[in-house]
Amino acid sequence: MYALRLEYDKSHAMNLIAKLLLNSLYGKFGMRTEITRVDIYDCSDEIGQTQFTKMLDAYGESVHDYIKIDDNFIIVRDSLVNIKYNEDEDMYHGLDVNIAIASAITSAARVYMSMFKNRPNFSLYYSDTVVIDAPLPDSIVGSKLGQLKLEHTIEKAVFLAPKVYALIDVDGVETIKVKGISPEVVKELHVSDLDHLLIKDSNRNFTQEKWYKKVIEGEINIKDVAYSLSVTNNKRAPIYINNIFEDTKPYNYDEIIN
Repeated sequence: MYALRLEYDKSHAMNLIAKLLLNSLYGKFGMRTEITRVDIYDCSDEIGQTQFTKMLDAYGESVHDYIKIDDNFIIVRDSLVNIKYNEDEDMYHGLDVNIAIASAITSAARVYMSMFKNRPNFSLYYSDTVVIDAPLPDSIVGSKLGQLKLEHTIEKAVFLAPKVYALIDVDGVETIKVKGISPEVVKELHVSDLDHLLIKDSNRNFTQEKWYKKVIEGEINIKDVAYSLSVTNNKRAPIYINNIFEDTKPYNYDEIIN
């Protein structure tokens, strides 16, 4: 699957499919067995009405919501994953849930990332995409599964929050990433804009369209939503020196409670 990603350009659909599978398959082992399902019952004839009545008798207490469209009922209710036991093969068929596997995979990833956070011979500036101030060993960088890919050689960078940063590479090309803002708004930003936000209490406000959908009602509403871009302090406390954002520190338990 990793080789499949490398085979296709980032704009290709196969690259996206491979990335989604790599990033989400491990999570399947940690899924809950309780899920929500949506069923449509055609009650225009006696057979459909009988099926609808049987469902209400068996699962009526688990119904979250419903909507009636002509003779059809759209029902949203709780459901258990359909797990069956095959006596001939002595095994279960259904959702393969194993919390130990999901935990082991995520734990191994944290252990691997600690290698970048605790090395004495370079500084780590950002770890969602690893940004450091020295070259990595050749054994870590490459095209094999688990290796890192050299994306940029950076001349200047500004990191305001997870998934909110801007950088200029050695060729003068700017890259801006801001989670929660539409691509159209991001195109208007430059590294200097994020650089200004390092000043204490600075922010930049945007207004952008956001779509809100109501599946049951069959409605989609478009609203103008205000977005304020600034240094984020919901995970770690920011450290300012002479009113300039320099670093972060972990919150103490009492600080989180307060």
